[in-house]
Amino acid sequence: MSVVTTPSPCALRLLVVDDDSTEFPLLEAGFAAHACPVSLINITIAHLALVEFALSESGERAQLALVDINMPAIDGFSLAREFVGSGLPTILMSSQVDADRCLRAGEMGALALLEKPADFEGYASFAGRVLHLAGRV
Repeated sequence: MSVVTTPSPCALRLLVVDDDSTEFPLLEAGFAAHACPVSLINITIAHLALVEFALSESGERAQLALVDINMPAIDGFSLAREFVGSGLPTILMSSQVDADRCLRAGEMGALALLEKPADFEGYASFAGRVLHLAGRV
């Protein structure tokens, strides 16, 4: 007898691009606080994120990108523009959010620009906003 499991309708494969790898466990904990299973593909080098997205099989490809805008070598806005142009819904994040950056994110087609949280409770709330923007909650 075999058991067939149906994936949760809210399950999400999320490509996270941030040069600060200390953010990843906090994001994982934040998403764990929600009932929606999230697979995080964590990458610290923006150019590798482009390769990951381009080479992944369509069924295993990320469904949403979460991109830090302040990274070395490539600006997060530039990376997000590539993702948006490829049809990957993208949310930008930064510790410095202002009206000009929000406007720029909207003009380029990003779903949002979210402020990075400062503590664990903030990451749970942040994860909830990401899931809401992705239409998963």
